[in-house]
Amino acid sequence: MSEQVLSPQGSQRELMEARAGLEASRGSSVLASWRAAVTQRESWRYLLGLGILWMLLGMVVMPAGASFNPGKIYQGSLILLMYLPALCLACTQRGRLWRELWPLPLFRLFLVMLAWATLSLAWAHLRHVGDEFGRLLSVMTFVLAWQLWDSDTEDYVSMLLFIGGIGVALCAGFYCVLFLLQPDSSDRIAGEGTIAATNYAAALMGAVSIWMTQLRLRTRHLSILRWVAIALLLAFVGLTHTRGVWLALGICVVLAPLWQSLRLRRWLMVMAGLLVVLAIAAPLHLLTERGMSLRPQLLEASLQQIAQRPWLGLGQGTPITLWVAGLAYTHSHNLLTQVTLELGLPGLLLTVAMWLMVGWQGWRFRHTMRGRILLGLWIYASVVLQLDMPQLLDSPRPGWILVWLPFSLAIALELRKRAEGRADIIHR
Repeated sequence: MSEQVLSPQGSQRELMEARAGLEASRGSSVLASWRAAVTQRESWRYLLGLGILWMLLGMVVMPAGASFNPGKIYQGSLILLMYLPALCLACTQRGRLWRELWPLPLFRLFLVMLAWATLSLAWAHLRHVGDEFGRLLSVMTFVLAWQLWDSDTEDYVSMLLFIGGIGVALCAGFYCVLFLLQPDSSDRIAGEGTIAATNYAAALMGAVSIWMTQLRLRTRHLSILRWVAIALLLAFVGLTHTRGVWLALGICVVLAPLWQSLRLRRWLMVMAGLLVVLAIAAPLHLLTERGMSLRPQLLEASLQQIAQRPWLGLGQGTPITLWVAGLAYTHSHNLLTQVTLELGLPGLLLTVAMWLMVGWQGWRFRHTMRGRILLGLWIYASVVLQLDMPQLLDSPRPGWILVWLPFSLAIALELRKRAEGRADIIHR
């Protein structure tokens, strides 16, 4: 029996074919693994979680446009990380997300609010109607993204809010150092980007300190890190001299024992004592020199404009000018009057109804971590929004943390209760 002898050319050809087949098999296996990862629930959840986290951190580090509006780079990154993934996932599984959310009264009320705001664009005096519609779409997308990302366990929420809180606290500490080295002429600290306004920065830092106190952390080291972050956030708030935020934090500390555990109450009592000491030690002129900051006059001017068009309002996003003490103000510094100016009395009623339902959800679930965060933010925002931060249906800015984060938490709590532990929208 004769053996077949291969030529050198034949051996080389077979070797090349074998290598090509091996690389092809590797490529197909990598592609299959990538497809499997993309279709898995956790991969999408991590992407949405990254988008939500960046939405928070981008507010304090990214450059902003005119009137502290989010910059184009920041908005573009949110489109890739949060808006597009959320919209795509909301349309998958035969619209399961919509079918899960539709039975919720709060969500239906939210859709009615968006529909009314969209309809008001018909009589709004705007240069670019599409920009305002995009803002409405971004609000809806954030609410959907939170529901897609959230889970029936509290670990995801605690982890994301903890990382976000630490990031914001580091920025607060950095801004405090810069301010102490180079004080501003107004003697009030501010941040950069969307928090370049003192009141906006104080409101955001105060909100983050509220939820940081409520997180359930597993280790002592993380708990110590949490309280260091809270100290940095409160130091920033103190340097802003924003009395409305001081008042809101004080009310939260006073009311917190109604829903807190005994162990956390002791820490809150310590915080309350520190706030009292700071209030006593603060120079009196910080509380009196700015008077009422023209808030009563702004309210009167707003009511005069509301009386001219009480039912329809001026339309969502219509530029507003309020003349007070010879100065032109572009908003009323009050959420309720601002909503009424733009959306009329129907918009006001929808806003009040939604906000009361959010507060009720917080009280119902006060025994859970998410419920306590919701209730704390709701009380805090109920005070701050009456003195500043009037933007409701707007692009991402600190007002989102005060309004749409509590709203999303309220929706998530009710959704998980109805689903009885089967509320993961994205299946494995």
